[in-house]
Amino acid sequence: MTDEKRLVLKIASGLLDYPGQAAFWHRMAERESLAAELDVRLGAIIEAFRQVGPLELEKLYVQAFDFDAKSSLYVTAHELGDSRDRGQALIELTELYRRAGYEVPDNQLADFLPMMLELAAVHPDMMTPPLTERMTQVAKQIAEHLGQGHAYRSLFEVIQDALGLRMTMASPSVDENPDLADLPYPIEYQ
Repeated sequence: MTDEKRLVLKIASGLLDYPGQAAFWHRMAERESLAAELDVRLGAIIEAFRQVGPLELEKLYVQAFDFDAKSSLYVTAHELGDSRDRGQALIELTELYRRAGYEVPDNQLADFLPMMLELAAVHPDMMTPPLTERMTQVAKQIAEHLGQGHAYRSLFEVIQDALGLRMTMASPSVDENPDLADLPYPIEYQ
């Protein structure tokens, strides 16, 4: 993965953070010119977020990612739904994280896509092709579900491109039993 793609993923990870805090807007302003240099679409996304404004962006974020399972930001939720297997997957992911010397933040699950994007940006050596494919598939599913014109849709298209695997295949069923050994989670997320 190129340094440019790693930076795109790092910025995208931050843009998927909840926009209800001043730190989100400050970080976005700091990275705007770099984002536009790396990927014109990323710069346009930041500009669109600014035009939408803080309160409306918060509303869009909550409606899209907190209240709609089809656009959930949790990778195993897309793969396993609410099955018992998901609970076991999260336990195993948390243990993997601990073995790597890190803790999953108390307010987050180990499969949170922004954390996984940050892992890809900061430690691409930990990214296996199956993990990258799975993250790309989730980004594709979310983009398709959000539909044209949604403020966040193009961000998921940028993520797919940065991961290097723009998906054209059909979405897997929720009953898929993923190989948990290939699903590390982020080791740095702020």
